Amino acid sequence: MKLRSSLLSLIIIFLCLGFATTALAHTTSTGLSSLNVEGNEILYALYLDQSDLIPKFDSNGDNKLENEEVISQKESLEPYLQKGLHIDVDSKPLKMEILSMRVAQRDTTNTVLFQLRFTADEVIEQFNLHYNLVFDDAPAHTSTLIVRSGENLQNDVIDSANRDILINLPQPKIGAVLWKYFKLGIEHILTGYDHLIFLLSLVLIASRFKEALKIVTAFTIAHSLTLFLVASGRVHVIPSWVEALIAATICYVAVENMFVQKAKWRWALTAIFGLIHGMGFAGALAETGLPKGNLIGALLTFNLGVETGQIMILCLLLPLLIWLRKFPWYRKMMISTSCLIFVLALYWLIQRLH
Repeated sequence: MKLRSSLLSLIIIFLCLGFATTALAHTTSTGLSSLNVEGNEILYALYLDQSDLIPKFDSNGDNKLENEEVISQKESLEPYLQKGLHIDVDSKPLKMEILSMRVAQRDTTNTVLFQLRFTADEVIEQFNLHYNLVFDDAPAHTSTLIVRSGENLQNDVIDSANRDILINLPQPKIGAVLWKYFKLGIEHILTGYDHLIFLLSLVLIASRFKEALKIVTAFTIAHSLTLFLVASGRVHVIPSWVEALIAATICYVAVENMFVQKAKWRWALTAIFGLIHGMGFAGALAETGLPKGNLIGALLTFNLGVETGQIMILCLLLPLLIWLRKFPWYRKMMISTSCLIFVLALYWLIQRLH
């Protein structure tokens, strides 16, 4: 009798354990939120268990998700993510962009990996992560949070009691920030083909180094003014129109080179056009973001980088042009070069107006 009673108790215990394990398996899930913050951009790798998505997105009813099945349901998955996942900077929600989504294996778990991008207007120094995915169906859901910013690494755990997390990013040293924007200025002028062509067009007509110096100085002062006004938000412009106007300035200078032989008043024209190019520099700078805590320093060092790049180019270009002016065919070569520049700039203008 006692043996029978003991066996019955063991059976009941095993059944209870089995039911408990099954219930636990259906209510717990683990995910991963890996964020990489760089400048004004957050790249977010989000892993969610397939078991959490199958009830809503298993369109063919085979109790699993395939790549094609996930991709085909982007229109349904996108609002699901946007509803349950938010990142705010200064109480302003950042727009989410889904870069890719695919089925992936994480450890021994079948997951779906979403590659997301959030972009802010300025360099991100602090943000709020609002995570409200899966909890309705799996209250015990957790997601490991990893935030990388340069060499800094932060960890946390997202669960039903910890859905809103404030992330403070360590601020780099002032010297490192200024050096970054100085290099960015050099890089922008050396890779900005339209600004380089404009610079070449300006100095083609200069017969002496003094004339070229006046032209470049006027350009520097003018574009520095609009760079500061636009980048600091004091003046607002339409980037597409600015890019079109930059192409138009190149067209004009190229045409003027064909008919004008002296650069006496070129510096005044350059100052006017420099205002437009400064707006273009500001647009390029806005794409990388500006640090709120050191806005003036970042603008100054970026501008200094632009000027350094220009000086590097002129130190190579001007001696060659001044030497070539000694030859009788220089005027014809300058006109031919200006014609080619005009055609190229006109193509840019038409392209940017569409």
